[in-house]
Parts: sequence; C-alpha cells; structure tokens
Amino acid sequence: MAKHKPQLERRRPPVQSRSRATVDELLAAAAQVFESHGYAAGTTNRIAQVAGVSIGTLYQYFPGKDAIAVALLERHIVETEERLRDWAARAATGRWGLRATLNGYVTVMMETHAGRPRLQHILLEETPLPARVHQDLLKSERRAAATVTEVLHRYPEIRRPHLDQVGFLVVQTVESLTHRFAAHPDEQVMPCDRFLGELVLMLTAYLVGPAR
Repeated sequence: MAKHKPQLERRRPPVQSRSRATVDELLAAAAQVFESHGYAAGTTNRIAQVAGVSIGTLYQYFPGKDAIAVALLERHIVETEERLRDWAARAATGRWGLRATLNGYVTVMMETHAGRPRLQHILLEETPLPARVHQDLLKSERRAAATVTEVLHRYPEIRRPHLDQVGFLVVQTVESLTHRFAAHPDEQVMPCDRFLGELVLMLTAYLVGPAR
C-alpha cells in the first residue's frame, strides 16, 4: 500500500474579510482540538465541529489537518517575531540597564511559550512540515539572534567578543529553557519567578564575565 503523503499547503489564501474570519475560526478550533485530543486524534471533522462550519467549508481552505497545523505554526512564528521586535523597541526607548533588558527578553519568551505549550510542542515536534517552513524557522532564529545582538551592542559592560555568536547563544538558551519550563509544568523544580530570576542571573554572568 502506498504511504499517505501529507498535504501541507492550504488550498487558497483568504481574501475577503468573511473568508479571513472563517480561516481564523478554523485555526482557533484546530488549536483547541490539538490541545484537547492530540495531533493524531485531531481530525478535520472535530475541527470543523468546534469551528461551527461544515467539513466542506474546511476543505475549501485546507486539504487536511496537516495544512492547518502548518498555518498555525506560521502564525506562531509571526507572533513571536512581533513580540521580539516590541521588546527591542521598548528596551531602546526605555534606556533599560542590561539586567532589566534581559529580564524583559526572558519574560517575553516565557509568555510566548506559556500561552499554549502543548500546542507548540505538537506543532514543532509532531507536525510534518514542508521544506519552506523549515527554512522559515531557521530564518526566524537568525533574525531573532540579529535582534538580540543589536540590543546587546548598547551595553559596554558586555565583555564577550563576537557578539553575533553571543546573541545566537542567548537566543538558543532562552528558547530552549523557557520552552521546556512551559511544556513540562509537572517537572518544574522552582516557581516561575525564581526560574526567570535565575535565568537572567545566568545570562548576565555570561555576558559581563571575563572574556576568557
């Protein structure tokens, strides 16, 4: 028997406001269904039922749940980048000190992951992704590292060389730890506020410590 090949691209982008509203309802319903039932059991019938539309309406926009999951992940990428740009702008206009800036960054990432950690895990770990979305994720990571690096350049107390590499390490560290903290609430060894403070302290020590 031939192996099923997932259909990962939506059928057509919504143009009219009514169509965009329908797609928004489908994506919101899919997020709810995936969180409640998991990806394997998150069928298009369940998604359509929660969205309050017919299955035929769903198939007008998406060939299946794989394409819906891809659209959810693309939306998550956009929203995360918007939050990061907002943090960078506020750090610049607010003239924050280094620790306050790092605290703001970690807080933004914790809030990003804490909203729907199970859904994010499903989208990143269980969803088949087209090659272009893999590339979008990599580009998003590079843009995040560039944004963080630009912010770090404002602080002369940072003694580490190669700030572009430092920015990449900061992004990867914060992304990994905040995602895991949010995704596994039963395994948390400390309360959220202490976790945030310890992570900021760790980053500060790394950034202002001896270059070697």
